[in-house]
Amino acid sequence: MYRRGVSSRTRKLVIGGAAAALLGSALAVGTGMSQAAEQSNAAASSGNINALVPALGFGPGNPNATADRVGPTGVKVPGRCPPTQAQVNAQVALKNANLPSGTDLESRIQRFEKTLSAIQDLKCPASSTTLLGRLNSLTALRGNANRDNILRGFGLNETPADNAAATGSGDAAAGGATGNAGASSDNTNALVPALGFGPGNPNATADRVGPTGVKVPGRCPPTQAQVNAQVALKNANLPSGTDLESRIQRFEKTLSAIQDLKCPASSTTLLGRLNSLTALRGNANRDNILRGLGLNETPAG
Repeated sequence: MYRRGVSSRTRKLVIGGAAAALLGSALAVGTGMSQAAEQSNAAASSGNINALVPALGFGPGNPNATADRVGPTGVKVPGRCPPTQAQVNAQVALKNANLPSGTDLESRIQRFEKTLSAIQDLKCPASSTTLLGRLNSLTALRGNANRDNILRGFGLNETPADNAAATGSGDAAAGGATGNAGASSDNTNALVPALGFGPGNPNATADRVGPTGVKVPGRCPPTQAQVNAQVALKNANLPSGTDLESRIQRFEKTLSAIQDLKCPASSTTLLGRLNSLTALRGNANRDNILRGLGLNETPAG
């Protein structure tokens, strides 16, 4: 009886141990599969988000910086800002399982809003990027009956502000410049920096939000052609070089023309881009930095 009792208990222990081992094995396999699936899904999500997050519009800061620097909108920002695009993408992915991928207006707006939220999570101000101005140029379309047609020609995260900057300054100069001044204006058209924001409505009486996130007169900025004409009127010879000082002078003279036409600098992106140029004056590597930039391209864009 004693031997049988021991044998019975032993059998129970063996059977129980085997069951536990099988259960543990199943759980391990299941856990491994679950982790693999999660990793796979996370990687896929991250890959999609990388393609959906808008570009920050300004080079990343130095994570070790202790001093401020001038951001793309012309105001001072922490020298460590903005984060890298990869850091922002990762933060957006962390907080948003599904980022809208549509090209409709609201999907575009949501992508910019969620990206700005990620910037702030990473302890940097919106003004260390060009996101806010570009977002504002999208939200301004909400009341525009023609918004679908406007957006149809845009890339996934392209905005009216980007489009205005990309258009450049090739329009024919309008009004007031004739004879030699008119001939000079042909050269000026190619030399005046793009304003970086769509022209205002000359009949507007209310303010609107400008590209830097502050309110500007609704009639501002002037058209690119008007600015080109004003620059040509006041400057017989606009510097055409690609050196730093020539670039700076073109931006300064364009800003002066904007003010002559009774609009603030904040109705364009010119000041932030000019500041990113003047910041190079003390940089020993400035010639190399400028070598890869277009005629009126700046470190800020």
